Amino acid sequence: MNTSFHFASAQEITPTILDTIKSVYQERSISIYIQEEPFIPEWQKQEVRCRDVIMENNLEDHLLDCDAVISELEKELDVL
Repeated sequence: MNTSFHFASAQEITPTILDTIKSVYQERSISIYIQEEPFIPEWQKQEVRCRDVIMENNLEDHLLDCDAVISELEKELDVL
């Protein structure tokens, strides 16, 4: 079983979280890995949020019609 937790900072790790992990896994062997996340500038986060909104508002425009895609691929293969 794999479980991952994401924290904005190490300060968010509370004794309660550690106690819960101890309670769930009790005497079983576990490994805890710490991975520092790369720094993402605020302007880049904002860009992703803007794109998410655009996608949500225009979802129909971004969905693929699988039959149409296959049809186009078949046409391309016939040309070869």
